[in-house]
Amino acid sequence: MPNDAMQQSVIESPQGVVQLLASLEQRSRDNAKGLPQQELIQSYWEGVMFYVGDSRFIAPLSSVKEILNYPSALTPVPGSKPWMMGVANVRGTLIPVIDLQLFLIGEKTRRTRRSRVLVFTIGSGLSGVLVGEMVGMRHFTRETAKEVQMVSENFTKYVQFEFDQDGMAWPVFSLQALADDPVFQIAAT
Repeated sequence: MPNDAMQQSVIESPQGVVQLLASLEQRSRDNAKGLPQQELIQSYWEGVMFYVGDSRFIAPLSSVKEILNYPSALTPVPGSKPWMMGVANVRGTLIPVIDLQLFLIGEKTRRTRRSRVLVFTIGSGLSGVLVGEMVGMRHFTRETAKEVQMVSENFTKYVQFEFDQDGMAWPVFSLQALADDPVFQIAAT
């Protein structure tokens, strides 16, 4: 208790309060760990990798709202272009599904267990494109983006840049550019 009495008498004087605070500050500094090492934080770009025919692409993850297995039921749309596969009811939302390969290069997509429908926003609604094969997701540092080296003429208006990973080029497919394409917007024959 003598220590408590001493602290009480120190606290009663203004100089004692200052000394006590200075003592606490010094003990805190002595026991404090240093700041963590400063590291450069890199900005990453995330995308969804897929194939259209033999061509590989990556779409911005931010533009893909959902990735679906091929719908069990598609309602055909009479009087539509061949690439308009039909309309799927996904949890009460009607989503038109387009065969992306048929739209872009005129060949039907051969569906496999790795085929998926990428759902994205078009105007105030949603649309889906069937891709032949879904590969997965990738993260790239933004600094590794570069001009497109080589892409088929069918895809040029949908690809602005590409990423290189382990010597493989991944052209970035813009679902927004697809949605803005007047040909894509008019599915009626």
